[in-house]
Amino acid sequence: MAPVSDTEQPLLHGHEAWKLRSTFGSTIAGVLCAALISYAAFTELAAEEAHVAHYYQFLIHVLLMVFVGFGFLMTFLRKYALSAVGLNFALSAVVMLLAVLALGAVQQGLLEGKKAVITIDLPLLIDAAFAAGSAMISFGAVLGRATPGQLLWMLVLMVPLYTANQYFVFDKFKALDIGGSISIHAFGAYYGLAVSRWIATAPGGGTGHPKNGATPATDVTAMIGTLFLWILWPSFNGALGATPHGTDVWQWHCIANTILALLASCVAAFAATVFFTGRFDMVHVQNATLAGGVAMGSSASLRLPPAASLAVGALAGLLSVTGYALATPALEGSGLALRDTCGVHNLHGMPGVLGGLASALFTWLPQLAAANAELAVRGAAQPLWQLAALGVTVASALVGGTVVGWLVSSVGVVKQELATEQLYDDAPFWGAHEEESDGTHTH
Repeated sequence: MAPVSDTEQPLLHGHEAWKLRSTFGSTIAGVLCAALISYAAFTELAAEEAHVAHYYQFLIHVLLMVFVGFGFLMTFLRKYALSAVGLNFALSAVVMLLAVLALGAVQQGLLEGKKAVITIDLPLLIDAAFAAGSAMISFGAVLGRATPGQLLWMLVLMVPLYTANQYFVFDKFKALDIGGSISIHAFGAYYGLAVSRWIATAPGGGTGHPKNGATPATDVTAMIGTLFLWILWPSFNGALGATPHGTDVWQWHCIANTILALLASCVAAFAATVFFTGRFDMVHVQNATLAGGVAMGSSASLRLPPAASLAVGALAGLLSVTGYALATPALEGSGLALRDTCGVHNLHGMPGVLGGLASALFTWLPQLAAANAELAVRGAAQPLWQLAALGVTVASALVGGTVVGWLVSSVGVVKQELATEQLYDDAPFWGAHEEESDGTHTH
């Protein structure tokens, strides 16, 4: 089916081809379930009760962040809230199923013939939820501008790339990245931005689009997502932070460091938004207040002085607000014409890079390096491996996202395009709903 122009019949109104395409989501989910039945089994634990007591609460917190936090954070668009929450729900479930297979196969040696089946346990499910979180970050970059079919293929194809990057970051480079500043946030952001370069590129589809804005009501629902994410972020960074000896010292560091970073980014974001705009801006408040959690991810397990965690958080909050105020308009207005609906570059991309750089600094400073020698398995070379992990992650995300963006916008059965008037609108996918009477403002 050819791309739809403003003068042609709308893509989603009565096309049998669309109806057929809309079924492949359930088909893929069925294939994934069948693969899990064939190649996965539940773990047998000597102390199942202790296993559940330790990990299940963290899994619940991560799932709340993915399905509620990210879902509601993306409801700010005045006519796209149903899609933000609903597609977040469905796509996260598909990504988690696929990630259990992909991550389990790589982590447990299934691809090397070391095992016949994937053992499913709570840490693997947490890892799969992390993959879904990274996918929802990518979703945010193209929010309102891609069809469900494009989104599905975009995120299904992301999982193998995400898994391969995880393998290099953790297995080959032995990088410190327990909360995923590098492997979750930076990867998801730059993959999504690379895909975004190919999606709905016609003039009029960016920040000037009449539906690309919020109302007071949608800003409140988006703040629900912010508050869920902000409160639960210490669990995200510390979910897999138990020590081999069960003393949970790493987990304590993850939680304490992240709380301080979040507090600092919250205060810095409120101060910075007033500096840039002369009043409080809901875009900044909804997003930049979370940047400390992103930036703290790589260094969360380290023994750090409180001042270090506060500095990372404050710098992340300031960097994020600066991105929304200056970088986003500049990128969209540049030759790249880069559209980033949710500002993932400002919340996840730049703070993720900051987190990777901070981890290299902290493992290089002699006093901090000595205090964390048991974590820095690369010894004095650990800072270089942190930088290598960051560089490979950003490069692989940009290259992979570019290829996938071209595929979902240009090739065969996945080639779809929304007309300009269909952008940022639930109606093509969920049915018509009442017009908002409130004033809007642009994100």
